[in-house]
Amino acid sequence: MVVLVITAVTSMLAATRFDNSPSIPWDISGWKLLFLIICGSLSSMGSSAINMYYDKSIDHLMARTSKRPIPTGRLRPNKVLIYGLIISVLSVTIAWFTLNPMATFMIALGIFFYVVIYTLILKRRSVWNVVIGGFAGSAASMAGWAATTGSMDLLGFLIGWIVFMWSPPHFWCL
Repeated sequence: MVVLVITAVTSMLAATRFDNSPSIPWDISGWKLLFLIICGSLSSMGSSAINMYYDKSIDHLMARTSKRPIPTGRLRPNKVLIYGLIISVLSVTIAWFTLNPMATFMIALGIFFYVVIYTLILKRRSVWNVVIGGFAGSAASMAGWAATTGSMDLLGFLIGWIVFMWSPPHFWCL
């Protein structure tokens, strides 16, 4: 979650260098920055909770995931699913009212890609899951760019592409 928020904030700050007034560095609204952090955190936590719900049958088998709340019995699976759905929807709703449509779309796209494409479709079926699923992380950086510019242009896409290309090697090292 922290890495996704950092990439979103960094992209937001980078976009100020190419927005309407490039001579004024870091010219962003503190409120917009705060809401990007809130929405990014909520979307990351929500989609992670949904992922943990889906993986409830296998998490106890792996040392890395065996201490999660569902396999240890600290939380019931249905509560984790409800929590994940609620805060995912909340993140998109807050983004809609505080950021802009393109940033909101990127946040929603990141949730969709992580939950549906990566978790539900690819994770247990394809060795390409980490590569293709890396787009979910890219969406965070593109949301940061869009929060500043209100659009997705070539530079914003390229920042997302860097994150996309970084995702597989960093995960494979784990």
